[in-house]
Amino acid sequence: MVLYTPYPDLQLRTYEGAFEELRALKGNVTPDVIFVWSKDRRAPLKLDDWSSPGRLAIPFVFDEENELGLVALLREHLHVRDLFNETTPVSGTTFFGRKTLLQSLRDDVLNQSVSGIFGLRKAGKTSILYELREKLEADNVVSVLIDLEAYPSPPDDPVDDICEDLRRRLMEELRRRGLGVSKLAALPEYPTILQLRNALQALVRKLEQDGYRLLLMLDEIEYLTPAEVDIAEGPMPRISQFLAALRSLVQESPNFTFLLSGLTSAILESGRLYGRPNPLFSWAKLRYVGPLEKPEADRLATYLGARMGIAIDPGALITLYQASGGHAYLYRNLASTVVASLPMEDMQRRITRSAVLRQYDGWATAVRGHVNEMIDHVGRYYPTEGLVLELMRENPKELQDLARDEPQAARRLRNLGVLHTVDGKDELSVLLDLA
Repeated sequence: MVLYTPYPDLQLRTYEGAFEELRALKGNVTPDVIFVWSKDRRAPLKLDDWSSPGRLAIPFVFDEENELGLVALLREHLHVRDLFNETTPVSGTTFFGRKTLLQSLRDDVLNQSVSGIFGLRKAGKTSILYELREKLEADNVVSVLIDLEAYPSPPDDPVDDICEDLRRRLMEELRRRGLGVSKLAALPEYPTILQLRNALQALVRKLEQDGYRLLLMLDEIEYLTPAEVDIAEGPMPRISQFLAALRSLVQESPNFTFLLSGLTSAILESGRLYGRPNPLFSWAKLRYVGPLEKPEADRLATYLGARMGIAIDPGALITLYQASGGHAYLYRNLASTVVASLPMEDMQRRITRSAVLRQYDGWATAVRGHVNEMIDHVGRYYPTEGLVLELMRENPKELQDLARDEPQAARRLRNLGVLHTVDGKDELSVLLDLA
């Protein structure tokens, strides 16, 4: 896309408007790069300041005497980008794979089924929620994402903070869509569970009349069930009451549901929750986020590579996948490390298998701390599974016996992608080699 602006002062709103227009365009249009021709002499500095790897605006200025001037201009801006280096949740053009899971979750929302999405840290769970929220916009679904890591954890009571933050964030989202907020605005700050539930019930009735659905997404759900607290009988009944209020809303309203996401599925699998019957036990669906499938990972690498002017050999794709085990964060991180090693001045940059192998040892050392944190996180929130995993690492020859003796722990470790099955036998994933 090329933007021509005749004004002597290029403004941020023009840049923002251009990318809004770009999102609306259909067809074979580069989704994250535009050229800008402006009379503003400071345009190159402004565009450099405003641009990000996912929204790059290139000033349309180059040496017309140079027959490769336009190519050189593109290379100058595209080669400095690293689209693999994403440490925050991704969606849109930077999200890849998980199509089957996303379709299942969309169906769950539209059919009012409650689901829990579980997986290792940095497996892509939050990105899935972001992508789902974006796709559900077309279905008139008003959604709010709550990150439970930001609140107190038991034995401290987080419910008051969650209720208030939910009220505030939902009002912001409703205003963004031009919908009424009176039902929530009438609540006091830090409403009780019952006050919030009644206001949400009135709200979803009004949204139903206007043709909208309401979706609440609770991320990092393990922070409500830490291992050091007695989840079954601990003195935190308000957490169970809060979840029971959400369940009753689902049962009473045809246009409301909620999703859970995190590491541990205990909040769905335990019969009792903090001294009360667990309102979600045997009621919500369990879905797991494992490693990327090889075709998904290949598409991610080749597409992002092409947007940076990089070709990737088939052998390099195999090595990237094998070295990272297909874990989304590790795969992107390794690819980013290799990209950083490529010469900037080459007209056609290429990732080969040997280029990946040259960077592997240094990368494996650099990510070891992250991998250990992923594994330790399993032990913190799944004590039994953590112990079984430790025994498997210490006695790999007894791995099959341990999996047979502890079938529930082995099942969870498989679901998390720490174990994988090859020819009917369990094996430790490459994560354990990196750890």
